[in-house]
Amino acid sequence: MAKKLLAEVAAKLPAPTPAADAEQVTTTHSGDTVEARSTSARIKTVEDLCRHIEVDLVTKFEIERSEATKWECASSDGDGGTTVTELHRVFVRLKPRAGPGKREMVEAMIASASKQLRQPSKAKRLRSSASGLWQVLVVADPHFGKYAWGKTTGHDDYDLSLAQSLVGDAAAELLEIGDAQRPERRTIAMLGDLFHYDTPGGTTTSGTPLERDGRLQKMIEIGSDCLLGIIERSGETVPTDVVIVNGNHDEVLTWGFQRIMQERFRRHKNVTIKGDYTGRQYLSHGNTLLGFAHGHKAKRKLPQIMALEASQQWSQCGYREWHTGHFHSQAAEHQRPLETIDAVTVRTAPALCPPDDWHSIHGFVGSRQAMESFCYRNEGGLASINIAGPRQRA
Repeated sequence: MAKKLLAEVAAKLPAPTPAADAEQVTTTHSGDTVEARSTSARIKTVEDLCRHIEVDLVTKFEIERSEATKWECASSDGDGGTTVTELHRVFVRLKPRAGPGKREMVEAMIASASKQLRQPSKAKRLRSSASGLWQVLVVADPHFGKYAWGKTTGHDDYDLSLAQSLVGDAAAELLEIGDAQRPERRTIAMLGDLFHYDTPGGTTTSGTPLERDGRLQKMIEIGSDCLLGIIERSGETVPTDVVIVNGNHDEVLTWGFQRIMQERFRRHKNVTIKGDYTGRQYLSHGNTLLGFAHGHKAKRKLPQIMALEASQQWSQCGYREWHTGHFHSQAAEHQRPLETIDAVTVRTAPALCPPDDWHSIHGFVGSRQAMESFCYRNEGGLASINIAGPRQRA
């Protein structure tokens, strides 16, 4: 009777199966896709199978399709009885993990902005100044996330760590110089391309692919920490306002970062973030009117545009200048760091980052690596220019 019962049970099983202590696991690769199958008493879930084949589900792969089933296997125990074993069949198909989405990008920026940066020293107080001077610190094209290796470019290395050091040190030097001049007001002008790329796929806003550091969240975190730290340091000694315009590499991240700045300094007594979301912006102080733009569009028309978009300030200020960036990678003989167009001075700011492989191959080398700040008199006109940058090669 027992033998008949075992035969009936065996006939109902889906297929011959391995013994309970036998484990079958197979893994196949097709291009970037990985498929794994297991039949086992131990591997019961998709997570068990992924751990068994040691696949990286955090940074490299994500699950495209999976399936897990189980059944019971009856076998003789050798004493006339029946042993029932639970077996599991698991299947998983894995594909390369896509880049971080917009949610992860925004979360990284919020996490960076919410950090406790350097707290203002209680010993330092804002010094009142009747100098009338207006210091403008220009932060143009730092390209956080850009990657360059000197052995392939023939120039300096550049990565997130180096960018943080170069930008932070240059800004600190120029802020200290500014403090010594006792300005009445300071503006930090961020002229775009703060971040090297703008999408999870590692492209510019318009979709151009780039050589880059692929750790997007780290790019946002380090870049944001560095730039927020510059503002924090400035506000310790001089009333500071911040103006930001987007570049051609980072329009989405620019406006996201602007919003983060507004929240970060909402209750700061000495820092004001300009809230306009336009690619051209204007500030005035005394008899001086300044325009700020990345410089990748309508550069030859900027003086006429200033007269239209800032007509009231134009009529009240006899000294007018534009600050732009963007052309930091042009060949040295084609650079025009200073032009006068229709009686308006148009400046092109240098950048601290060296050329990457693409710029080196195409001959866009020889540019100045520097950061600049300017002091303007209340009655109009430039009082001084200061420049900071990396130590030049011998």
